[in-house]
Amino acid sequence: MPTLRTALCLLFGLLALGPAPVQAGPLPALGLKERQGWVAVGLVNSAGYRTRASCTGTLIAPDLVVTAAHCAGGTPHFVAGWDRGSFAAHRRSVEALLHPNYQGADGNDRFRHDIAVLRLDEPIATRNILPVPLSDQAALRVGALTVLGYHRKRPHVLNGRADCPTLSDPRQPVLLLGCEVISGNSGGPVLVPVGDAWTLVAVVAGRVGGDAPRALAVPVDDWLMDQWRAAMDRAAAR
Repeated sequence: MPTLRTALCLLFGLLALGPAPVQAGPLPALGLKERQGWVAVGLVNSAGYRTRASCTGTLIAPDLVVTAAHCAGGTPHFVAGWDRGSFAAHRRSVEALLHPNYQGADGNDRFRHDIAVLRLDEPIATRNILPVPLSDQAALRVGALTVLGYHRKRPHVLNGRADCPTLSDPRQPVLLLGCEVISGNSGGPVLVPVGDAWTLVAVVAGRVGGDAPRALAVPVDDWLMDQWRAAMDRAAAR
């Protein structure tokens, strides 16, 4: 997981005036019932399915997973709903599409577009796992957001919080959240409830800060919305 200096936040104009609240400590493990409701979130790794977590990903269409671009090297595998050795589905990616502004970019610009999608070798039936929809509406990226993911301190269960405060202008190209993230959380979803369902509004890309590191997330943009819509069209055509 990339780590940036606090000065980077100032450069992006992310820090709010005054002290920023932070939910300290790694994301806590979810209870069994909560984990069973989030099988669309899983591990992203490059060594099969019986490995420790390297990154997190979310199924957003039957054959499409969103994660961080720096997690998409090699031939990633997606293990949906990994839970102490059991899982809901396992697929290998046949194509990793990085955000077009990620490749070739340097420094801060590269970080702003640290997002990718993995096209799976075989769709996952919606009767087994319901994909998580997306939204690029900035108005949804405010207040207390839910952040989920697998991380190195508890790699075999899903971890998360529902009280991660937004600390930055939701219209900025990088979202600053008042929750600590660590290695493995990269690629994890940032979610909000919309009606009776959950909607993905950003993807965890890294952290900033020293003693109380905050999460940095890349909001859903036009490029990701286009990838998602194309995947949903493929599913409808099958």
